[in-house]
Amino acid sequence: MKPKGKKVLLPPAPPAEVSGSDRAALTSAYKAGVILAWKRDAERGYRLTLAGRLEEYVEVTKLTGYLERLKGAA
Repeated sequence: MKPKGKKVLLPPAPPAEVSGSDRAALTSAYKAGVILAWKRDAERGYRLTLAGRLEEYVEVTKLTGYLERLKGAA
């Protein structure tokens, strides 16, 4: 019987920062009812929860344009 290896526990990744301009755009879209929630993902950008749809990931550099398109469609 082989001895069991020890599990290496990695510390959790620090939460990603949301810039002031991104926070303002996200808050405005939330108040307008365009999005239901958001979360910053360090690897993939922003995870947006939209009404009646699946969650979508949006790159940080494309966030404001994406939110403007959603507002125009609403």
